[in-house]
Amino acid sequence: MSVKVEVKGLNELEKTLDKVFIKYEKIKREVSLTALDIQKRAKKKLKEQKAIDEGNLVNSIVVDAVQDGWAAEIGSTAPYAPYVEFGTGPHFPPPDALEDWARHHGFKSAWPICRAIAERGLPERPYLNPAYEEEKDGFVQRIKKILETK
Repeated sequence: MSVKVEVKGLNELEKTLDKVFIKYEKIKREVSLTALDIQKRAKKKLKEQKAIDEGNLVNSIVVDAVQDGWAAEIGSTAPYAPYVEFGTGPHFPPPDALEDWARHHGFKSAWPICRAIAERGLPERPYLNPAYEEEKDGFVQRIKKILETK
């Protein structure tokens, strides 16, 4: 006994899958391009705020693709990046962390800087979150356009 199976519509299925694959690739590309735009804007914001000393923070802003390219992480590898982005309240920072900076700026030690931070804290100088906010709506619109394309 033999069984005969006939499958119809393979060409249409292949075309549909091709369209889906193309959309997926366009979305992943948009994620990547938008992440790079956010990185670029964040660096620009630091420069506009004159929040650059030797460029370590600007150069530490990195983009990593995650979830197989469906998402991206943008951030800084500099340990002091959150203090620039969000500022701090008054606190006494570890002098060792500021010694190089103090000497680079003509101070004999970091103590005067530490004392000033202990009294006043550090002002926030947001760069990453505003860069994200400026790109967010355009990104959503571009993704919607990709998904609506037939």
